[in-house]
Amino acid sequence: MERKRIVKLAEDELAHDNSTIEWWYYNGFLQGRKKYAFMTCLFKVNKEKANISLLKFPGKTIYFSHSLLFDLATGKVKKEILPFVLVDDESIKRKGLMIDYFYPLRKEFVEYETAELDKKFRVKTGFFDLFLKPKKKPILENKTGFIDLGEKTMYYYSYTNMDANGYVGAEKVKGKAWHDRQWSDFGFTRDFWIWFSIQLPNNTEIVCFDYQGKRFATVSYPNGKQKEFTPKFKAVGKAWKSKRTGMKYNLEWEIQIGKWKIRTKPFINECEMNFGLINYWEGPVSCRVNGKKARGFMEYVAKPDGYGLKEALIHKFDFLHLEKKLKRLHF
Repeated sequence: MERKRIVKLAEDELAHDNSTIEWWYYNGFLQGRKKYAFMTCLFKVNKEKANISLLKFPGKTIYFSHSLLFDLATGKVKKEILPFVLVDDESIKRKGLMIDYFYPLRKEFVEYETAELDKKFRVKTGFFDLFLKPKKKPILENKTGFIDLGEKTMYYYSYTNMDANGYVGAEKVKGKAWHDRQWSDFGFTRDFWIWFSIQLPNNTEIVCFDYQGKRFATVSYPNGKQKEFTPKFKAVGKAWKSKRTGMKYNLEWEIQIGKWKIRTKPFINECEMNFGLINYWEGPVSCRVNGKKARGFMEYVAKPDGYGLKEALIHKFDFLHLEKKLKRLHF
């Protein structure tokens, strides 16, 4: 029987047993004593279907997570890349979204969580503990949430406007957040794309991306109406080069979406994430949308053509070191 080609909430908030890869992604801006931006993402991968052989880890399913906390005043970025996490089996079997997990190689125990409780999402990492309440209905990208990318297909929906309340460490914060939910029967380890989530002050939100030439955009208007577009992307300015990997990233962009002319610029340049053979740039961006101020996030996975010896040696060392730690724990 062919799988349904429409997203259905709330059942699709849960894990999909037969998917190759899926993720629960969150970003946002927070205000306490300081101004912050944040990102966190929990990934679930069928390593056999995705052809991932980075770790000699038992079982067919592996979970891992990436988290970022940006201090917008100082420009400092805290990164936590957990190459695998252990999930509480009882939590993930619940009828509602509840995924509790931890990293066994961390010296101090920290309980991480991605959950939906009383129509609020809870996101807990080593950096922050937040409750996120949706203020608008979610976008089902491509109207149904099912997207045909040519050689691959995926399911994708977004909560674009969420009130955020909670803590960064012991500091009380509040702000605005975004939540993406995606899954697919295909792997994405050697693909490339550019993606933006953009939030305007008038409660208009825009999601847009270019996946290897396949371009999609959806605008969510203040009244909740949504409209799809085919965007145009143009890199502007000088590319930024990573000192760690030597990879180059275009960090400033001009985007045309219908009548919307958007210009983006990063708050902080040093936002590269490194995981296995995958390098990507993830960070907050300031925007001008038809001349008016807005803000959002950009994710940029560059073409793999630039992968070189320096990166290969870095990642080989990282994962050999991790495998030694796992052996001590009898994995």
